[in-house]
Amino acid sequence: MQLSGKTVLVVGASSGIGRQVVLALSHRGNNLVITARRKNLLDALAAEVRANGSECLAVASEKAKLQAEAAEKLAQRAVEQDKAQEATAQRVGRQMADLVPIEQPTPYLQAKGIQAQAGVMTDREGQKTYIPAFDAEGKQWTMQYIQEDGTKRFAKDSKKEGCFHPVGGMDALAAAPALVISEGYATAAQVAEAVGHATVAAFDSGNLEAVAKALHAKFPDKPVIIAGDDDRHLVMTHGNNPGREKAEAAAQAVGGKAIFPIFAPAENTYPRDLPAITPDSFKTHLRAEQRLADAAAGKVELAGDEAAKLKASMLSGAQIAALSTMKQHTDFNDLAHKSELGIEGVKRQIGAAISQVQRDEQQHQEQKHVEKKQQQIEQRPRRAARIG
Repeated sequence: MQLSGKTVLVVGASSGIGRQVVLALSHRGNNLVITARRKNLLDALAAEVRANGSECLAVASEKAKLQAEAAEKLAQRAVEQDKAQEATAQRVGRQMADLVPIEQPTPYLQAKGIQAQAGVMTDREGQKTYIPAFDAEGKQWTMQYIQEDGTKRFAKDSKKEGCFHPVGGMDALAAAPALVISEGYATAAQVAEAVGHATVAAFDSGNLEAVAKALHAKFPDKPVIIAGDDDRHLVMTHGNNPGREKAEAAAQAVGGKAIFPIFAPAENTYPRDLPAITPDSFKTHLRAEQRLADAAAGKVELAGDEAAKLKASMLSGAQIAALSTMKQHTDFNDLAHKSELGIEGVKRQIGAAISQVQRDEQQHQEQKHVEKKQQQIEQRPRRAARIG
């Protein structure tokens, strides 16, 4: 099409303000180039502009079209995911009818040294452990299945983000003085035993923030404590501490407090007299260990003094032992059962944190009350002036 005179380009022209602008410009005698992603509306508008006596070139935006198609696919996937998650929730609900409350600790509970709590289920043989997971409104979406050896999984195609298990039940959680949220069930149950009120299991560090936000919205007046895992050994082997990082992020997201177990000396610290372990040295150790294992199995042949060099590149027995000790001392369940501080250490540390957040919350409420009173006092003269 040959356009003549003044030509105006209008993007997003098929509806709303864009459409109004196009029509106004056409009435003033301008020629138009209009683009939008909805071709049918664009063509109809172009015909209307031409009827007004202006020339108009309609160009469907390919990028916008692709974006719209991608958005439509995402929306469709979201719908399908919602349907699958709802179907799983119904299926898990039916499975609950075949389970029984735990009367004697299952192998998993025995291994963790915790008592059976209401709401946790088992099979009729009392071997497996089933932990229902709910959203903040009390709807069960999924369940954690724990085998006798401690292997864990969740129901397939289930919703886990933002879901949790309230140790003691939702009613007990509503009555708790604070929301104490831990990663795994064993830690949450251990903390509940220590403090004497309901706690929350978020199942893993990646779910802490979503659970904290959901429960903070449900109970906005309750202080939040994230009883996190301190994965110090992972700093040495992988360069990060996901337990601490995720717990601190969750606490910050809701204005809460992140706390971590404090162990007795040498239980969760690396000895200073040993060579440092770094992610690189740990990777070198693993590669050498695998190479030697393959040679022992006859899968590869080692040349010359390769075996000696591989052994020399590995961590010492003392380094491995120190790392193993640190791995065993990361959470509050470990503090109760593997530390010389024991359950009393859990009671002292969690109890002190709860007392602190309660004092902080009280001070916050008192400050809000003072500020409100001050605002009322400041408004009185203005009201009197208006009356006069």
